[in-house]
Amino acid sequence: MRIGAIILAAGEAKRFGGNKLTAEIDGKPIIRKVIEASEGLDRVIIVGKYYQELIRVLEDEIVIYNPLWREGISTSLKLGIRFFQDYDGVIVLLGDMPLVSKETVNKLTSSFSVECDMVVPTYNGARGNPVILNKRTYGLIMELKGDVGARQLLGKVKKVCYIECGKEVVIDVDTPSDLASVKRP
Repeated sequence: MRIGAIILAAGEAKRFGGNKLTAEIDGKPIIRKVIEASEGLDRVIIVGKYYQELIRVLEDEIVIYNPLWREGISTSLKLGIRFFQDYDGVIVLLGDMPLVSKETVNKLTSSFSVECDMVVPTYNGARGNPVILNKRTYGLIMELKGDVGARQLLGKVKKVCYIECGKEVVIDVDTPSDLASVKRP
């Protein structure tokens, strides 16, 4: 089964106070760590407000500018779905989740099957990211509006496959203090 990777990197990062995706962890921009987690998959990165800063660290990547980024995450998700419309599914990675590893992505993609409309990672009962969306869900994604993502589909699809993963699936960087805590060993 062909799975494409959509990396969402178009947000405004209000709580962070600037472009958090170029902030560094272990000497690498956060967005590069997310890209490394998707290594081996066809991928597209959806950018918005900070596209000029991000493009400098996204060399050799396929990047789509979302002119509607102010309208919310659904607009970026739709661009990614259009890009991979012929794939069996997509894994949606959030650009601000630098602890998600290649091993986590492999665990999720290897759990994806025809029966799963969505594959959702969990950690101690909490739903996390990245999620995998089966091609059957693409129509539902295209109906989303505003600042909502695939979570809106949970009650609308037939089969959600939950996969227990590590803590990395529930840790994102929204504030400078989040970045500081992620940097600590």
